[in-house]
Amino acid sequence: MAAAVELPIALPHPVLPGADWGDRYGVEGVAGPINARQAFENMVANAPRWIGQLMGLRNAVVRLVGLTSAEIGDFPVLSERADEMVIGFDDRHLDFRLMLRVDPQASGLNRVSIATLIERHNLLGRAYLAAITPFHKRIVARMLGGLAR
Repeated sequence: MAAAVELPIALPHPVLPGADWGDRYGVEGVAGPINARQAFENMVANAPRWIGQLMGLRNAVVRLVGLTSAEIGDFPVLSERADEMVIGFDDRHLDFRLMLRVDPQASGLNRVSIATLIERHNLLGRAYLAAITPFHKRIVARMLGGLAR
């Protein structure tokens, strides 16, 4: 399994112009042909069980404070092209976008990257992001790495 690497991301970003936090990870060597939706569905279908368990815990906790709960595969699709898919939602504590891109390489393989963009609205949004960031980074890196076997 190839390791995902952190990539640069520039803010502001056109996907979420008000974003005040973002990160981006990518992995090389993903066999193709593959489009953005197929890459996303593959990552969700092959996610390790511990990711589902963490999301279940997250959903139980956020319900206690009145925030939106969701599963990774259930986030609304906001825009989609063959090479790019944007999912996310707006909530009272933060707005969230995840942009998955597939870039074909000269080798015939693909680079797949995921950019996460957040616009925090209040202290709850800042606290939530601080609490989940270490888990988010591991989840995104693991899911991307699973694409390049």
